[in-house]
Amino acid sequence: MFSSKNIESSNLEFDQNALGKIKDHVLQDINKEKYDGARILIAHKGNVTLDLTLGFADREKKQELKPDAIFSIMSISKVMTAIGLLRCVERGEISLLTPVCHVIPEFAMRGKERVTIGQVITHMAGLGMAQPPMPIEDLGTLEKSIAVICQLPLDSSPGETVAYSAMTGFTILAEIVKRLDVKKRPFRKIMQDEVFEPLGMTDTSYGFNSAKASRRVPVIVRDSDAPELNRKFLADRDKAIKEDTELPSGGGTFSTAQDILRLGETLRLGGTYNGHQVLSPLMVHAMTQNQTGDKPNGMMVSSRALHGMAPFPAFLGLGVFVRGVGIFPGHMPFLGSPQTFGGWGLGSMAFWVDPIQEVTFVALTAGIVERIRSHVRFQIIGDMVLSSLVSK
Repeated sequence: MFSSKNIESSNLEFDQNALGKIKDHVLQDINKEKYDGARILIAHKGNVTLDLTLGFADREKKQELKPDAIFSIMSISKVMTAIGLLRCVERGEISLLTPVCHVIPEFAMRGKERVTIGQVITHMAGLGMAQPPMPIEDLGTLEKSIAVICQLPLDSSPGETVAYSAMTGFTILAEIVKRLDVKKRPFRKIMQDEVFEPLGMTDTSYGFNSAKASRRVPVIVRDSDAPELNRKFLADRDKAIKEDTELPSGGGTFSTAQDILRLGETLRLGGTYNGHQVLSPLMVHAMTQNQTGDKPNGMMVSSRALHGMAPFPAFLGLGVFVRGVGIFPGHMPFLGSPQTFGGWGLGSMAFWVDPIQEVTFVALTAGIVERIRSHVRFQIIGDMVLSSLVSK
């Protein structure tokens, strides 16, 4: 007899015929030129059950997407930056209640004196959505970005609203990690040594290794009606990235589907992968809990206006999004358990983990689309994935 207990026990397995329909669905969207290509990996209890590489890396050049393609992962990098910051919390160097200015003294101006690290990581610090006002070629230099950010006023009072900080908040968190490092390493080196290498994420980096240029997927915007998609800026920023570029909030971090799957599996398994621990189980648990209540995500105002939608909750954890309960657009499936969590990158990619069903999903796509359209397509694909689970 069917019961909710059957679902929660994860006594399910994938129907491969049902799962196989995802390929046709994605190919239809690619053929309609909604986007250009997709690299998809799905694992159940640690075993890959679907592995797809479809469409183009660069449609104009007729360059097919390859399984080892390297993508600019946009805001998925925030999940990685959060891991670096939370490692500092675990070592007792800071707490989430520590004011940012205790680590970055020059941050204490223009109303930012009491902003805490916890408010920054949950996007409740009152920081703005916009890029720091500086030349594109300087954005990737952490020292220069921090100098500009410290001069900026707040957009809202700390702790009152969820004002998603696209480019400033997690840059601050990276600087905190760097300043606390006794070895005085660059942030990108700290993450390479302490997170990427232990987890076997060999194609993941802040900044881009030019030796892998043939595998790089270009940043190309497909939707022209989305106010957040500045085609020229995104292309120019992508071209300006060098090996030592550090954009901890997003836009200058690179990875493959295989590496993001390792990241997702690490979090699903409580912070440890193949014997290498990067976070404790209790920190992963705290990271993946809703920390913002029912507050809406201020980032979505322009997207909601485009679609005529009412506000919906942000459901943010510590560097990740949480599924929660409700019918609203999101990169995670409607069928996902409320505990499902993950990250997404500007109109182009997503990963999520359903810890109840023990499913990890990764989709990296070529061709950026408007945020809510991107959310809806990933939600549809995710629901196709989870509805392919059947009783053994």
